[in-house]
Amino acid sequence: VTNEKGEKIVSPEKQRELRAAAVLIKHFTHLLPQSPNPESAMLHFREFLLQLFERPNWVDEFAHIERPEVLNALAKLLGVSNFLWDDFLRMQYSNLFPIVSDVDKLEKAFNRNELEKEAQKSIAKAAKWRDGLNAFKDREMFRIDMRHILGYTAEFGTFSEELTDLVEVILTEAFTHCKQELVKRHGQPKLDKGQPAEAVLLALGKCGGRELGFASDIELMLVYAGQGKTGGLKSIATSNFYEELIQSLTQAIQARQEGVFHIDLQLRPYGKAGSQAVSLDSFKKYYAPDGPAWPYERQALVKLRPIAGNDKLGELLSNLRNDYVYNGTLFDVTSMRAMREKQVRHLTAAGTFNAKFSPGALVDIEYLVQGMQINNGFKDPSLRLTNIREAMAAMNQAGYFSTEDYDRLRKAHTFMRWLIDSLRVVRGNAKDVNIPPYDSDEFAYLARRLQYGSNVERLVQDLTRYPQDVLEINQRLLPA
Repeated sequence: VTNEKGEKIVSPEKQRELRAAAVLIKHFTHLLPQSPNPESAMLHFREFLLQLFERPNWVDEFAHIERPEVLNALAKLLGVSNFLWDDFLRMQYSNLFPIVSDVDKLEKAFNRNELEKEAQKSIAKAAKWRDGLNAFKDREMFRIDMRHILGYTAEFGTFSEELTDLVEVILTEAFTHCKQELVKRHGQPKLDKGQPAEAVLLALGKCGGRELGFASDIELMLVYAGQGKTGGLKSIATSNFYEELIQSLTQAIQARQEGVFHIDLQLRPYGKAGSQAVSLDSFKKYYAPDGPAWPYERQALVKLRPIAGNDKLGELLSNLRNDYVYNGTLFDVTSMRAMREKQVRHLTAAGTFNAKFSPGALVDIEYLVQGMQINNGFKDPSLRLTNIREAMAAMNQAGYFSTEDYDRLRKAHTFMRWLIDSLRVVRGNAKDVNIPPYDSDEFAYLARRLQYGSNVERLVQDLTRYPQDVLEINQRLLPA
C-alpha cells in the first residue's frame, strides 16, 4: 500500500489512519444496499474520511463512528443528496461529526421554546447578532433535515412543523433585532396623531399553512398600522422605517444556496411594483371585495397567518382576511382554470410530469381545497384553516368531502409532497420538480428514496393513478 505519490507508508500516524479507514470501509460497504444511491454514498464517504483524519481528535471520534448504527445513518445520509452534501455536509463538517457520532440524540425534536432559547444563546455568543442567528439557522436546519432523512419524522407533517417552527423563531429574532437597530437610528415609528405605529409579519403560502418542505419559499408580507413619522433626531416617515425594516430583515438571513430559506415578498399588493412594506390602509383598499386584487391574490389570503410583531394588528388582519375571502362570494373557478392552463403551458415541459404544476399534481389539490374553503367558509367558520391537511379533515367532518374523496385526496397529497421532497433534496432546487425518465438510474434512485425499493413499476402506476384521482375530484367538485 502506497500514498498518493506512490511511496511506502511508513509514518505510524498514517498507518493508523490506514487501518482505521480499512475498518470503516469494510463495515460501510456492507451497508451500501440500504442507501438510496450506493455510488454517491461511497464517493461522499471518501470525502468524509478525509475530513475525519484532519480532525485533531479523530481517534476518539473513530470509536463512535464505527458503531453500526452510526455507519448505517451515514450510508443513508451520504447517499441521499448531492445538494445536502455540497451545501451542508462538506461546508458544515464540524457540525456533522458531533451529530453522527451521537445519532441517538436525533430522536428528540426540539419544541418552539427550546428553539427560541438556542437561538438566543447563539446570538449572545456571536460578535454580531446576524452571524449568531445564521449559524443557529444552518445548524438546526441541518439537524431537522437529518432527522427527516433518517426516518425520525415518519409523517411528512411532522417534518413540516419542525421546519416551520424553526423558520418562525428565526424570523421573530430577525424582526426584533432589525427593528431595535432602526429604532436606535430613527426613533420609534408613530402614527400622525402620535400613537405607536405597530407592524406585523404575515406568513403566506407553505409557511402560512405550516407546510414547509425542502427548499420551500418563505412567503411573507409586512403590514404596518399607518402613516406618520418616527420620534428620533434622525426622523423619517413611518412608511420608510418599515420599508427599511423588511429590507434589513431579508438581508440579515443568509441562504447558503439559492432556493434554500428564500424569502419571497411577491404576494404583497401589486407584487414587485408595490412597496415592500404595506400600510394597513393599502391592505384594506387592495383586498376589499371592490379592490383591484385579482381573484388568485385573494385566494392566497386563505394561508395568511401572523407570525411576528404586534398581536392585535395580526388579529385585525386575520379578521379582515375572513371578511375579504369568506364573504359568501363563490370561488372564481373560471379564473382558476385559466391560470392553471397558463401554468401548465409555461411551467411544465412536454412529455414530462411536473409534481407541482402538471395536471393532477400538487397545485390542483391545493386549489381544490382552497376553492371549497372559499365556497363554504362563509357559513361554516370551522373551514377557515391555513393548513391544507386540517382543512381537508374539517371538510370531510362537515360533509363537504365524502369519506372516499377525502381518502383519495389525502393519499394523493401525501404522495405529491413526498415526491417533491424527494426530488428537491437531491437537486437542491425548488423549481426543478420534473420526474426523471422512467428508465433512468435517477428514477430508480427516486423509487428507493420513496420507499418503493426496486419496484419502480409501482411508482410508475402511482404517478398515473394519483393525478387521475385529483383531476376527477377537482372537476366534479369545482365545475366551471
